[in-house]
Amino acid sequence: MEKFLNSKLIEAKKEVERLEDRRSESLGNSINYIENEIQIQRLYAQVEAYEIALDEAKK
Repeated sequence: MEKFLNSKLIEAKKEVERLEDRRSESLGNSINYIENEIQIQRLYAQVEAYEIALDEAKK
């Protein structure tokens, strides 16, 4: 279970990094910018959840 959670955590962190890099690009319009920011916030929540689950799995 720890291996699975750790891989999901790494995937989510990589996706956050990719989306944060998009902030410096021209996203075309404000809707694209807002969608990007919403995805980042969703992934932050996923990362936090995976970290909590991983901590619990290690106990």
